[in-house]
Amino acid sequence: MKHYRNYESEFSTFLRDLKQDQPEIDKGQRDGRKLLWDKPPISPDELQLAMHSEVKMQPYIYD
Repeated sequence: MKHYRNYESEFSTFLRDLKQDQPEIDKGQRDGRKLLWDKPPISPDELQLAMHSEVKMQPYIYD
């Protein structure tokens, strides 16, 4: 069985070329991650407040 160590898929080539042509894409991805995922940790008091301030969902919402 042959191993193709130098093989690069068309998609990988496309992404590499795109990021070389438009380097601001990486910054946009990092900014989006910060906005959606990289949140600072919250204190136990804030967590408890958030858990108790939620509105309880009705068992069957279509009534």
